[in-house]
This record gives sequence, C-alpha cells and structure tokens, in this order.
Amino acid sequence: MIETSNVSASNKPIDYGVQIGAYDSAETSSFKSIIYDELKRQSSEKTSICDTLTTRIEGGVMSLLERNNFETQALYSDAKKEASSISLKDQFKKYKEDQLLSKPGGDNFTIKNDNNVIEYSIDQSKFTVRVGKDLKDAGENFKNIFKDIGTGATIKYVDKDGNIKDGKKVGFAGTIINFFKDMASGITFGKYTPEGEDAPDNALEATKHFFKKIFVDALFKDAVVGIPRSAIHVGEDAVFACINLAETIPDATIGNCKVGQKVTTEFFDDTQVFIDFVTDVIPMGEAGSRTRAFTLKKGLKGLPIVYNITAPEQGMDDENWKYVRNTPFRKTIESVATFIPIRM
Repeated sequence: MIETSNVSASNKPIDYGVQIGAYDSAETSSFKSIIYDELKRQSSEKTSICDTLTTRIEGGVMSLLERNNFETQALYSDAKKEASSISLKDQFKKYKEDQLLSKPGGDNFTIKNDNNVIEYSIDQSKFTVRVGKDLKDAGENFKNIFKDIGTGATIKYVDKDGNIKDGKKVGFAGTIINFFKDMASGITFGKYTPEGEDAPDNALEATKHFFKKIFVDALFKDAVVGIPRSAIHVGEDAVFACINLAETIPDATIGNCKVGQKVTTEFFDDTQVFIDFVTDVIPMGEAGSRTRAFTLKKGLKGLPIVYNITAPEQGMDDENWKYVRNTPFRKTIESVATFIPIRM
C-alpha cells in the first residue's frame, strides 16, 4: 500500500531561533520591525511556491526528459480518447463497406451515379431488381477478370473526407510494364524516371536510385509481390462472379418474402466479405503488405506489425493503405492473421 500525506500551509511566521528581546529599546525598534517583516515575507514565499508540472514548465526548469515524457503522455491520452470514441460496431461497418465497395456485389451497397454515395434503401421487393442486380454484379466481376489480366480494374473507396472515389488496381500487364519501367530507371541511374517520380540530384542519390529501382521496386515489388497479387485479383473476380450467379437462385425463390430477402442479403454479403478477407491475408495479399511493411525512418515504430498498428486510419498516400480505412478492428484481424501459417 502506498501511503500519502497531506501538507498544510500555515501563515504563522517561522521560528528561526532569533532572540528579539535584545532589540526592545526605542533605538532598535525599527530594526525589530525589519526582522519581523523579512521573516513574514520568507514564510509567505515558502508556503506559496509549489513545485508542480505547470510551474516547472513555465519556469523553464523542466528537463528535456520530463518534457518528452509529458508530451508523450498527452499525445497517448488524446489518441486513446479518439480510438475509444469509435465503437466496434462502427469499425466493422466501415470494414464491411470497404470490402463490398472494392468489388461489385453487396445488395445494399449500390452507388448512386448522380451524387456518388451509397444507396442503402433499395427496394428489393421486385423480382427484376433482385435478380437483375445479381446478374449485373456477375457481369462486372467477369469483366474485371480481363481488366486485371490487363492494366487493372477500377475500384471504389472512401477517402479521408468521407467521399466515394475511384481507384485502380495494378493488373498483370500493368505489373510487367512497371517492372520494365523500374529497371530502365535504375539502369540509367535516374536519367529516365516513371511519371510522377523525381530524378536524383547528385551522384550519391543516383547510386541509391540504382539499387532501389532495380532490387526493391522492380525485382521485389513488381516481380515477387506484384505478379502473384495480380493473380489473386483475377482469382477474386472469378470467385465473386460465381457467387453473384449463385445468389440469383435464392433471390428468385425465397427472396419473394422479406425474411428471405434479408437472409439472402446477409449471407451472400458476409460470404463476399469473408472471402475478400482471406484473399487479403494470404501471402502476397494486400493485408500482408500492410502488416509486414516497415520503414527505417521511424525507428522502433517503423518495425513490421508496429508500423501498421501505429499508422493513422486514413491519409497515407501509399497504395497499401490508400484504399482502406485502417481502423483498429482492421489492424487487429489482419495483424493476427499474419501469424497464422498459410501455405499456398
């Protein structure tokens, strides 16, 4: 048990053991007054000065270590308060929205063309509406197979301002094109750079550029990661096209009643979300690139797993994070999945 004690301040002058009686004469009365005034002033100062964090900051006597510790605690408190304000239900809703927006499908995730927002209240009482959407989604996923074999299919995502935007995956042909661009940029020491990239300024930067473009971007990102990931995207498109076609059967039968509509929608939407999660966390999947990503610039915070956990929910330009809302729920399930051994 930690014992605490309370210290109370007193206005009574402190007894310093000075004998004032020796100065009781009329000649020394002014001296006596000076002594009492000085003692009273010192007593007042001792009871009013308090060594608190605020006075130490204002007085400039707070050490650098104390300041860093104080700032870290303040930032952690703000981050904790912000994270706790988002309920688990809201986080799961964001996750489900992101997964269903990224691929055609999801009965309650139709995008209005006029204002580009999600239309949740679709009237599914009509047979043609239910089955028609299933066939449309199947057709879109079927077309995405060829797009992902080519330069890449278009996806929908929610940006940091809450607006639905168009993004684009990198397909198989797009990955091959990027591979040769990165190789050419590295071999020429930056004399040629892909669109949107800056050329190196000096010989040292050109040397770094050579190794980065050839070994990191071309060989690892494009060949080792990019080609298998484009194959994953093609496989996803084929699986989701089959799911959309299978959904036409219950929509055409039990979908004629409200209970049947609800059961069908929940089952097939959740199935699509689950399959999308599995394809994300398998080796070379999109989630693996987030959880295993690292950077040397942030020290310990740049280590794999830690880098993703400490990353903001949105606002990162990197394509691994750009198209998702990286909530604590998403970070948790994707980080845990990286520790599960999965063999292709």
